[in-house]
This record gives sequence, C-alpha cells and structure tokens, in this order.
Amino acid sequence: MSMAVHASIGDALYALPEPSGRTSSVSTLLRLRTCAALGTALARTRHEPGATDADMARVVYAVYFHVTNTLMSDARALQEAESYWRRIQKEPLRAGLLWLQTLPARITTRPPHTHGWGLRGLRADAEAKCSRLRRARAATVRALGMLVMAWYASETQPVSERTSYLCRVGCDAMSYDEHVDAKASLDVAAAALLDAVAMHESGVSRVLQACGVPGLWTHAWPLVIVYPLISWAAATLVYRHGADIFAQITTAWDAVQGLVVGWIYVPAMRLLDTLRAGRKERALLVRRDSLVADEQSLERMVEALGRDTLHMNASQLAALAERTRTGDLTQVWQVYESAMRAPLRGFLSGSLLRTLLIQVQKAKVDLEVALSGIDWLLKSQELLLGAVGLAPALALVYLLYAGLRRSVRWVSGRKLSLHASGIVQARFEAWQALRHADKLCADDADDASKLGYLLLDASTLRTALHILIRHACMGHHTMRTRLLDEVEADISALECGHLSRDGWSGRAHLLTRMWHSWGQLIRVP
Repeated sequence: MSMAVHASIGDALYALPEPSGRTSSVSTLLRLRTCAALGTALARTRHEPGATDADMARVVYAVYFHVTNTLMSDARALQEAESYWRRIQKEPLRAGLLWLQTLPARITTRPPHTHGWGLRGLRADAEAKCSRLRRARAATVRALGMLVMAWYASETQPVSERTSYLCRVGCDAMSYDEHVDAKASLDVAAAALLDAVAMHESGVSRVLQACGVPGLWTHAWPLVIVYPLISWAAATLVYRHGADIFAQITTAWDAVQGLVVGWIYVPAMRLLDTLRAGRKERALLVRRDSLVADEQSLERMVEALGRDTLHMNASQLAALAERTRTGDLTQVWQVYESAMRAPLRGFLSGSLLRTLLIQVQKAKVDLEVALSGIDWLLKSQELLLGAVGLAPALALVYLLYAGLRRSVRWVSGRKLSLHASGIVQARFEAWQALRHADKLCADDADDASKLGYLLLDASTLRTALHILIRHACMGHHTMRTRLLDEVEADISALECGHLSRDGWSGRAHLLTRMWHSWGQLIRVP
C-alpha cells in the first residue's frame, strides 16, 4: 500500500489523546487484520463508559489503515486473475489444457451438445470473467482513490467532524446500501463503515471465487487420474522389456553421472586445488628449495672471492653479498677481466677458474629463475583452462534447470514473480508503471479512479526501483541508501492525495522528472 498514506494515518493515530478506560491502544489497533477484530474494538469503545470522540476516531483511523491496504491487495488479485484469463483467450495451447483440466466441471454444468461445452465456450467464459473482473477492479480502485482523497481533504477538520466525514465517504466509496446521515452519532457511522468494508470484502471474495485463477486441484487432477494408468502401463512395460529398459536407464544414469561428476564435480575440485595451492609446489619444473640453495651457494662463492682475492673487510663483504642478491656481480667481472689479460698467470693463481665457476653458478641461478616464471605461468594457465572447461557443463545444467522450471510454471499456469524473473522483469515493471502513470495524468476519468490506479502503479514502481537500485549499487551501501531515499521522496510526492486545480499537471511534471532521473535505470533492452 501507499507508504505516504499509511505514514499519514499512523501520524494521525499517534497525535490523538491517550486511550481512555479499556479502549484499544494505537499499537493494538494497527495489529488488527480483519473486520471482525476491528468490530470487536469498536464494540469495546462504544460500551466503554467515558469513551471520547478521540477513542472513536482511533478506531475509524485504524479501519482506514486496514481498508486501504485491503483495497490495494484486492485490486492486485483482481488484476492477476484478469491477466490469467487474457492469456487463456490469446494462447490456444493453454486454453486447450485448461479445457481438459475443467472438463468434469463443464460436463456437470453443461450437456455436451450445448454451445458452451467446447473450446469456444471456454473462451467465451474467459471473456465474461475478464469483463466481470475488470468491473470489480475498477470499483475497487475508485473506492481506494475516494478513501485516500477523503483522508487528505479532511486533514484540517476537528476530530469529531473528520471522523464522521471519513465514515460517510467510506460508505459511499464502497457503495454501502444504507445512507449514513451527517448528523448520525460517531458510533453509528463507524459501525456502518465497518459493515461497508465487510460487504466489500465479501463481494471481492465472491468475484475471485467465481472468476479467479483455478486452484491447484483443477490443474493437478488429470495427473492424479492418469497416474494409475501410467503406472500400470509402466509396470507392464518393465515386466516385458525389463532388461532393455534397465540397460537404457543405466546408459542414461552413466550420462548424467558423467556430466555431474566427470564434467562438473571433478573439474571443480581440481580448480579449487589450484586456487588453494597458490604458489606452493606441485609438479613444478624447479623446486623452490633448490633455487634458494643455488642462490645461497652463489653468494658464498662471491664472498670467498672477495675475501681471498680482493682482501675485503667484513663491511665490504656484507655490501658485496647484498649486491650479489640483487644480481650485481660487477666486481667479480672486474676480477675476470683482469685475469683474462694474463690467462696463464690467472689460471695458475686460480682467479680465472674461480670467476668462471661463479659465472656458471650465476647462469644456473638465472636459468632456475626463468623456469620458476614458467612454472607460475603454467599454473595460471591451468586455472584458466579449468574454468573454461567447467563453464559449458554449468551452462548446460542451468539451461536444463531453467527449461524444466519454465515448463512446470507454464503447466501450472503461474506467472513468473518479479524476483524470480530477474532484473529485466523489474525494469519492465518499472517502465510499465511509469507509462501507465503518464497516461493517467492525461486521462479524462474522475479523480478518484485516477488516483486509485496511480497508487497501484506507484506501489509497483517502488518495488521495482528498489530491486534495480540494490542491484546497481551492490557493495556501495551509502550510495544505495541515498538513491533509495530519493526514490521514496519522488514516489511519496506522486502518491500525495492533495488534488488542487493543478494537481495532475504537477504530477505530470514530476513524472517527466522521474523519466529523466530514473530512465537509464529502467531502460528495457
């Protein structure tokens, strides 16, 4: 229901004086969900000695809180039922399936030779039900608009006058047969309002019972009836061709097992092992310990050369070791170049041979470093190939699941819910709600009906935009909160029931701004 209207009713309830005697409190009244419970609260207030007009107003306001929410729910239920019968009219296959599902009821109500017994009669019934549902929805929406307009129009009236006015408008909105006089006492007017609400709920219940979506038993009974026949045929078939069927089942099971285990489970476990291992060694070209040992050996060989040939002290040897770890062997190459000027003397002194061995060790370390890089590259490619190999199997499983789910929903006649159908459906719902609201501003219908339909569209728009914003701002809590506040401010302004001379033109300007503000978010691909 409109959050703006409910917030206004809640504020008005808490602004009333405290309950007197044993009359119901605000928190108790807001928890009541049926006309019978509200009638009990009204009776307690009427028979409580010393009850004030504020006590009676508290009950009437709670009735408004209940009835506005009920009218919104009723309008949605009527709309869903009408959409169902519209699909029956437009889809021959669905109409044929429903004809089979409703066959027993049609046989008992119409002889087979009558015109209404066949598929054409089913479509005629669907058209009649659509018309009845459309009229009931129009009356419900108009009643909702009248109640909201009356609530906002009576804001400046004293409590007793406002309560009496709300009761009279409520009875008129729900076409209550008995006229409530303006001079009637508050308890009589409140009782009439509750009777009107109960009468309306009963009428909507009758319409939905006669024209609503068929129940689960209607959809399921062919399967229940056919199941024993299918079971008997299956048992006979298994008895006669048991070996062949068992072989086919085994083959199908092997295929499923190969898909789930061989193409999904095992690759997924390998992928997890690769992710868990990280840089740990597993069938590497070069072991990490081997590389560390060779680097330390090179460092010791350079330090020995610096100590024996270059006669370095401790600090110079430490600096030489640090440069060796970074790959700088300039001083070693200088010794090598000096020995090469007199190769024979350098060979006899051992400096040439030591520098050559250091070069060999350095080349070995460089080679192991290069192979370590290749190891890491191979492991990263292993991760990539594992993910690529897993993707097709997951896609196939998802397609099978989605197809089975859609088939079940189609057979059961259920409409995909907003959350189940995803972001695209939410965008379509938001776009459709804004488009309907735009058309209402230019419509010539009475203000009550226009406001009622607008409240329905605003409620749909609020739900869809909340889904889209949460999806778009995933991980950005502050941005999501700010955008949701802006959406709520726009929709609350759209729902406001004050209808001045330029009220609908003001809403048209607001809708134009909402198209500019949220159009990119609700763009349907």
